Amino acid sequence: MKEIIKLFVRYHFTIFFVVLEIVAFSLVVLHNNYQRTVFSDLAAVLSDAFSFTVSTTKDYFLLKETNEEMVAENTKLRNQIEAYKTLCQNARIYPAEHSVSGNFTYIPARMINLSFNKTKNYITINQGEEDGISTEMAVCSKEGVVGIIEKTSNHYAKILPLINVNLRVSAKVAKNGYYGSLQWDGNDYRYTYLNDIPFHVDVEIGDTIVTSGFSTIFPEDELIGFVESINKQTANFLSIKVRLATDFKKISNVYVIANTRKQEQQELESDYD
Repeated sequence: MKEIIKLFVRYHFTIFFVVLEIVAFSLVVLHNNYQRTVFSDLAAVLSDAFSFTVSTTKDYFLLKETNEEMVAENTKLRNQIEAYKTLCQNARIYPAEHSVSGNFTYIPARMINLSFNKTKNYITINQGEEDGISTEMAVCSKEGVVGIIEKTSNHYAKILPLINVNLRVSAKVAKNGYYGSLQWDGNDYRYTYLNDIPFHVDVEIGDTIVTSGFSTIFPEDELIGFVESINKQTANFLSIKVRLATDFKKISNVYVIANTRKQEQQELESDYD
């Protein structure tokens, strides 16, 4: 209290001057229509600007929570779709096309570590064996394919992403179904390459590239990216540069895809090994 009194005594002239200025300004505004109108408009503008700033700041800090809620909701909807497909299979009801598969379940996860500037990049997520994650499960984001689970612990899992030179994924041109092998060349994290597409196949810049479904890992038609350019210099096959749909510099939330019939298919196909 003594410090406050000392401060007031020390600056009493300044404080008195400021109070008089406020009183004078108030009198001018209250007793003059023009000044009152200008002040009201200025106050409204400042109030709107302040409200917008507060709202924007609040939305920014809630962005992480909102993204996680969206991923959880998206995962829930995907699981409901898979349950519906299974129900259709059991009831022999096939909507739209006769290609219904309810073999997959979806688990939401969040990235906690990653690299994108190496030839053998990796991603770590906050879900592990105790959450139902195991090796060789597919991983996607809302934009498209991310990679495959390579290693797990109780609470974490390591992903081998599309931008790792050791990963190959079976992919196809969406419009005609021709499939090949997708592999990154270790350079730009934004692009990968689809190889082994026959030379005669009609492929154009902008065409969509998706997963082929020819494995026990990825569902069919998960988005990978779009044709950026086509190299026709080779004798028998095209080399297609693909712009990845997933931006590995900004993704944070993903979902892991588990094939519930994976073991059954692998046991059946083991006779051909």
